[in-house]
Formats: sequence, structure tokens, C-alpha cells
Amino acid sequence: MLSMNARGGTLRIFLIGLAVAAFLAVSALPAHANDPVASAAASTAAASLAAVDPPIPTAEAAAQAAANKQAIARAAQSGQCAAQTLNREGNFSTLRITSYKYKFVKIKKGKNKGKYKRKIVKYRPAVKVSCARQCVAVAKKKGKYVNVYTVKKVKRKVRKRGKIVTVKKRARVYKFTDCANLPTAEALGTPVKIDLLPGSYALLDFGSFTRQATVSGNVRGYIPGKFKPNTDIKVFLTKSNVTVGTTPVFIDDDCNNQVSTSLRTGQPTRVLLDTTKESSSTLLASGTATAIVSVRIQLPLELRNDDSGCNDSYIRTGYSEFTHTFFFRGKVGPAGLVKLQVSSPQDTLSVVACLTPGTPTQPCNGFQVPVPILISTKLTVKIDLSGKN
Repeated sequence: MLSMNARGGTLRIFLIGLAVAAFLAVSALPAHANDPVASAAASTAAASLAAVDPPIPTAEAAAQAAANKQAIARAAQSGQCAAQTLNREGNFSTLRITSYKYKFVKIKKGKNKGKYKRKIVKYRPAVKVSCARQCVAVAKKKGKYVNVYTVKKVKRKVRKRGKIVTVKKRARVYKFTDCANLPTAEALGTPVKIDLLPGSYALLDFGSFTRQATVSGNVRGYIPGKFKPNTDIKVFLTKSNVTVGTTPVFIDDDCNNQVSTSLRTGQPTRVLLDTTKESSSTLLASGTATAIVSVRIQLPLELRNDDSGCNDSYIRTGYSEFTHTFFFRGKVGPAGLVKLQVSSPQDTLSVVACLTPGTPTQPCNGFQVPVPILISTKLTVKIDLSGKN
């Protein structure tokens, strides 16, 4: 038997070991485990760090995300959409085929009133194709755009002996393409050319004197679709090749009492269409012609080199650019559209004059001054609607 001293020593060793284990367990716990405020602050800090610095995705996760994105794109392209055809006006219409289906209708008279009877009805369902290639392709033949198709035997539903049967018959099978590949409304429409004939001019009113500037060139546009005589026609203007002739502005006799020009418009003074706005002309069946034309005017100047440079070449400047909208109106006369006179009422033109030497075909890179004047125009034009220009 163990003595009392031995049993007491063993008990003390056991108690000491238990105390050491408890101390180690408590030390392993976080310092704020029992502090709710510290615990909440630690959680908030961890969330903030996670939001600021999210974990970097692995290569496998990035590859999976890319694959999912491609799958979604393929699914969107492989969807079924109603096929579209493009007409000459640049508008889309749904491509349809003729088919048959059964329909139950209610009998309204007779001994079978209130019952239903099956009948065959004709309908025109839309042709379903891939959304990625939804539009019928077109090709240009003999100057006109036509739909591209082949004639093949395809399955169609027809009515035969009071029943709907599926047969093979020859029909058009269209070729489809992305709608973005189709020509524009301008390419599909009828080209129009408007020539400015001799005698066309703009009247410039400077207040104390006026000047007459000759105008020449042509404007091009198109009619949406095909030209139809004896109807109201709207022409969309797309390109301008109009120039203003050299026009004396300030005239004096400072060169040994010889009358000469001290300032004149330079060459080329171009009148271009303002593509940020729509310009169009309307020819009414009644014979009235109107037009709203927004332009950009590029004006270089030619300056005499003071009074001592009377026999020297003019100093040329770069061009200044300013915009204006003209409102034209005219009436078709005996000559028709071959010689049509139109005019615009007097309006304020905010001219900007470049006074710095430069190249006339380059923008002004120096001093410019505003010179507001009054302008009106009288034009004689020839309008070609044949589509052959």
C-alpha cells in the first residue's frame, strides 16, 4: 500500500498538471474573445479589407467565366428570330411563307348549333432563322439590288382532299446575312443630282453697299426607293460641290487714282453640307419646290498689301468656317425641272473673316473678326431624277 505522503505527492502533481493545461487553453484564445465591442470592430475591419482587396481569381475561375460568357453569346446568336427583307426605301419587312393549319370554329346555326367543327385555314407564318443572320442578303445586278436566293424543293403544307398534307415543292430558299452588312437607304434609293446653272448668285448686303457673288457647282442626294411621277417627292441631300466665285468686297482708288480691290473673297470658297443637320428638298406634285439646306462655308480672303502693293500679288489667308441654314422656294415653270428658279429670302449671315496670311485650303491659324451681313440668293437649277447620274 502506498503511504499517505506518496498519495499526497501524486495528487499535487495531478493538480499542477491540470492547472498548466487550463492556462495554456486560455492563452490560445483571442484576446478579445470575451469583448463584444472588440469582436464587432474586428468583424468590420475584416469586411472592409475584403471589400477593398477582393481575392484574386484563379486561372481556372477566369477560364470558367470566359467560357460562360461565350456560351451566353452563342445562345443569343443561336436564338430564332423572324427573317427580315429590306425594301428600296430602306425599311425592313418580315419574310413570310404561305401555310395551312386546322382551326375549330363554333357552329352558329342548324341542328349542330353550339358544337365545333374543324376547318382548314390559310395563314402566313414568319420564317424563323438565326438571330445572328436575320436579314435576306442582297446583291447588285444591272445597277439594282436584288434578294439572293436559290430555287429548291422544300417541304410545304398544302390542302388536299379536305386534309393538310406535307409535300415537297419548288420554292425560293433565301440566303441570310447579318443586317449590318446590308446597303444603306442611300445606296438603295434613286440618285439625284442638282446642277447650279449660269446666272445663279448670292446677293451680299454690307449696309452701305451690296455685292453680287456668283455661285456654281452641284449638289447630290437620293430619293428613298423608286422615283414615282406625279407624287410628292422628298430628296435627301448628302453631298455638296458648290463654290463661290471671287467677289470684290472693298473697292477704292488709292492706287494712283486707279479703282482696284483692297479685299476680295479668295479661292476656293466652298459651300459644304453641314452633316450634323438634315438637308432635304421637297418637290410637290402641284409644282412647288422647297428646300432646307444647312451648310458650312469655308471662306479664304485675298488682301492687297497696303497702298504700296498695288502691283504686287494679293496676300492670301487661310479659310474661316461658319454655318448657316438656307430656306429655298420656287415654282416649276414651262421648262420643268430642267430650268427651275428658286430663291431664299434675305437673312443675317454671321461671316467670320480671317486676316492672317496662310494657305487658302487650310483653316485660319490667326486673327479673325466677325462681319455680320445680309444675304439672299437667286438660283437657277437643273434637277436630274433619272437615277443615271
